[in-house]
Amino acid sequence: MEKNLPPIFKVSSDKIPNNNKKYSYSKQNERKKQPKPIIEENEKNTIEEKIDRIFQTRGYSFNIPVTITFAGKKIDTYLATRTNNSIITLDNETIPISTITDFQIKNPIDF
Repeated sequence: MEKNLPPIFKVSSDKIPNNNKKYSYSKQNERKKQPKPIIEENEKNTIEEKIDRIFQTRGYSFNIPVTITFAGKKIDTYLATRTNNSIITLDNETIPISTITDFQIKNPIDF
């Protein structure tokens, strides 16, 4: 028994699109990555304002490298979260904000 399809399901070979296109690419305008310097900030900004700036960005705070100086130590790390009185780094170190003497924000990692 032969089944005939209704006309709405019949497609003639003239109407089938040809998706076999060929493309070629060239590398004429290669851009070289320039190393970006550390973001220069005004010295007028307080440590609180600098920390707020990190947590108010569009991206994630743990993608922004920072340098924190406190109690005679200087560490390069990333921030995980902030509480009212302290910040917590990705290294699971809790640092009271009142003990921080210097706080520098570096450029985010280029993807």
